[in-house]
Amino acid sequence: MTTCGEKICDLQTLANRCAEYRAGGKRIAHCHGAFDLLHPGHIQHLKAARRLADVLVVTLTEDKYIRKGPGRPVYNERLRAETIASIACVDHVATSPWPTAVETLEMLQPDLYVKGQDYRNRQADVTGAISREEETVIRLGGKLVFTDEVQFSSTKLLNRHFGVFNDRQREYLADLRTRFTAGDVLSTFDSLKDLKVLVVGEAIIDEYHYCMPDAMSNKTPTISARFESADVFAGGVEAVGNHLLGLAGSVDVIAGIGRDGYEVPRVLGVPRAGTQTIARPDAPTVRKRRFVHRFSNQKLFELTFLDDHPIPVETEQELCRTLDALAPEADVVIVTDFGHGFLTRPVIEKLREKSRFLAVNAQINSSNRGFNTIRKYARPDYISVDEHEIRLPFGDRYGSLEHLINRLSEESGCSRINVTLGVGGTMYFDGNRFHTAPVFTDGIVDAIGAGDALLALTSLLVCRNAPSELVPFAGNCMGGLMTQIVGHQRAVDAADLIKFIKTLLS
Repeated sequence: MTTCGEKICDLQTLANRCAEYRAGGKRIAHCHGAFDLLHPGHIQHLKAARRLADVLVVTLTEDKYIRKGPGRPVYNERLRAETIASIACVDHVATSPWPTAVETLEMLQPDLYVKGQDYRNRQADVTGAISREEETVIRLGGKLVFTDEVQFSSTKLLNRHFGVFNDRQREYLADLRTRFTAGDVLSTFDSLKDLKVLVVGEAIIDEYHYCMPDAMSNKTPTISARFESADVFAGGVEAVGNHLLGLAGSVDVIAGIGRDGYEVPRVLGVPRAGTQTIARPDAPTVRKRRFVHRFSNQKLFELTFLDDHPIPVETEQELCRTLDALAPEADVVIVTDFGHGFLTRPVIEKLREKSRFLAVNAQINSSNRGFNTIRKYARPDYISVDEHEIRLPFGDRYGSLEHLINRLSEESGCSRINVTLGVGGTMYFDGNRFHTAPVFTDGIVDAIGAGDALLALTSLLVCRNAPSELVPFAGNCMGGLMTQIVGHQRAVDAADLIKFIKTLLS
């Protein structure tokens, strides 16, 4: 009898065995999935698949590609493989190193690719993976088949019984589920797909230089680190534009650059938003070079290249002419103000004059040291800032946040204000009521860009008058997913966002 250990193998070994089975005239069935919590529905599905063929092989999604919310996967890939291998009807188990089964199907070339009945509805598959997988298996001479066994939901079982959520998250989601389904949220997202968006702000080149600290120098108190590799990402306004590509109908970007020019780095194959650059002749393109510990991903030191004087009058006039042409055509204008001199007072006035819906963030960072505050914007339609960015302008470190939001609303003439609170979640004011939502991710990989991702999505939701309760909820989902990405290595994928929300509301 084959033991569990003998059933588990690497993918290349499994591909070789499948080739041997085919040569021997045996029929191969292949099942693929996360199998995070094995339940009776899984077992019946696997038994049904085995009855269709001579051999049943199962492949599992790697841990890093299971993007279904906090605490997922509950069981790591090794434990999941051992659990599946313990089922008698399964002949072989391997882990697949890709987000979908397409490449795995290419390697294994099964006669039958077997999925559960919940995959029959292609429209419910937000990733489009099942269609691509079917195309692959048919091209290789196989067939996609569905089993009709009793259905269980791993997600619901995990959400209800496995302590995936803390008390605050569990109570919040239980209440939210009484008023909204995942379908309600997805319908709201569908309403964003015809929006024309214009994003305005500074372009920033984000460099990550990965290194390993060696020791302190013998002669001076200097930390010595050994360089290993580097990445270059499109940050600043371009990152916000990339987040919007899968959500809005069209996205254009006006990016402020310097005299040295700017070549937008591609973000791992994600198509860029349409970018129009405005070059200032008196300063370099903003470049932030971060030295990062190779293993802990902690920032050791940051070096910034910029000149944050206001842009010259000629550049300012060019930018205003560009806004005259593009802003009135957009349903939503999103301003990402990093405080590096690009957004002067005449530009801000032009933005208010020409925008149908104006969403703004004025960032307080280590480079502008508090000189760039949200109070310079009058009458925007939506404001999104973090807690520091609302407290510092009013010089109030410990006062009531609700009071500060009301003060900002009265002063700015903006009735819709979102404030992110780090691990404390988000508070959204819709002009009448305050709505709060907790964070839904744990184990932050990199917090860079999380607020920009939240700004991108919530700006569209507020423009479309989405239910107020969904603004901080969906925004936290978007920002949380961004914390799982190193730098701006890639934008938050709309399909991952939808899967995350469906998981939370199951």
